[in-house]
Amino acid sequence: MSENTGGRVAQETIELTENKRISDGYFRLRARCGAHYASAGAGQFVTLRLLDQTEPLLRRPFSIHQVSIGSNGIPEIEILYRVVGGFTSKLSRQPAGSRLDLLGPLGHGFTVSAHTRPAAVVGGGIGVAPLVFLVWQLKLAGMDPDLITVFLGGQSKSDILCKDRFEHMGVWTKTATEDGSLDFHGLVTTPLETWLKTAAPAMIYACGPHGMLMAVGKIARSANIACELSIETLMACGLGVCMGCAIQTSENSEGYQHVCKHGPVFEAAALT
Repeated sequence: MSENTGGRVAQETIELTENKRISDGYFRLRARCGAHYASAGAGQFVTLRLLDQTEPLLRRPFSIHQVSIGSNGIPEIEILYRVVGGFTSKLSRQPAGSRLDLLGPLGHGFTVSAHTRPAAVVGGGIGVAPLVFLVWQLKLAGMDPDLITVFLGGQSKSDILCKDRFEHMGVWTKTATEDGSLDFHGLVTTPLETWLKTAAPAMIYACGPHGMLMAVGKIARSANIACELSIETLMACGLGVCMGCAIQTSENSEGYQHVCKHGPVFEAAALT
């Protein structure tokens, strides 16, 4: 069992090898990165800045979507993102060959273990971003992919991301859309609860909107199942210096911890 807390953190200039649209409003970029990313963990994140631009002033955080090692031995990082504002709009227009300022890997990631009992992985919308890397690392740790079930939820069909990548890794997938445009009509927590009636998972992992995470955490607690949640929140420095991403938890005597430093992954019991 290993906790992904990372090691070396470095700032570097990277060059995009790909930046393409994968669904309405969603993009995936790929770039070669420093050798230290070979030890990055699922659930960790990076911050990006566009070179030679002063707007926005603050760096922007993004989950590590995947890290792969090329035939030349150089790691390549992938970042999945949604266009939601000025920065991501500019980012989506950066062609291959563009350069970005990258800082990472940062934060505390998921606990990866070769579970011998099933594991559930729950993603809501862009919350799926760190979960591809998580499933890949679970398999790398020796977990049987047949024991992994991925639950994907979104407002509509266009918000269901990476289903093909999960299926390519040989895991089970279940999808839910709130408008009924794909598979189950409703919240992703409903098929999760149905699955739990016959499954006895060792762990539930989740990343997505706050409401979904709190619901998943409560489901796990009522069933006495270990659960880790990756929190999405605004961050400024990404290093725990500015203290702008404090959340209330039960793991600290002062009652607060910082998402960028102590998270973004927390045990559900500390949050729900």
